[in-house]
Amino acid sequence: MENEKFNELLLIVKYLQKNKIDFPDYGTQNTHAIIAENDFNNKFQLIINRKGHLRRDNLTYQMMSKRFGILVRLDMSGSPHDDRFGNPVDTPHVHIFDEEHNNGRWAIPLSDLSDSEIVFELYDSLVLFLKYNNVKIDNVKISMI
Repeated sequence: MENEKFNELLLIVKYLQKNKIDFPDYGTQNTHAIIAENDFNNKFQLIINRKGHLRRDNLTYQMMSKRFGILVRLDMSGSPHDDRFGNPVDTPHVHIFDEEHNNGRWAIPLSDLSDSEIVFELYDSLVLFLKYNNVKIDNVKISMI
């Protein structure tokens, strides 16, 4: 995706259609509808994936634009992926789907984007991901397993 379009989509203030997020069980994933603050036709989707094939603790978040595709993916667990120089980047890492980051092919250490401390992995990582994607969560109830 072109950098300009990516930045435009990322900066849009977004809200969950329902003010509740339930975490999926191990081995499953779920989706949550998100809409733009000033344009209800501009729809997004949060995917919380816990479908680990090799690792039971798999946890990935993905923000998608219904019209333009994947914007950002946060891998909290899993195998390392290469950065722009071919060096492995351990998890947690982020994939940004714009031209600058080779449409998500290069991994970025999470610490490069945020200095927030992740103590409670499920809750803290989700809040960090939603804030990065400009999703307002003031009145959102997050249910843990």
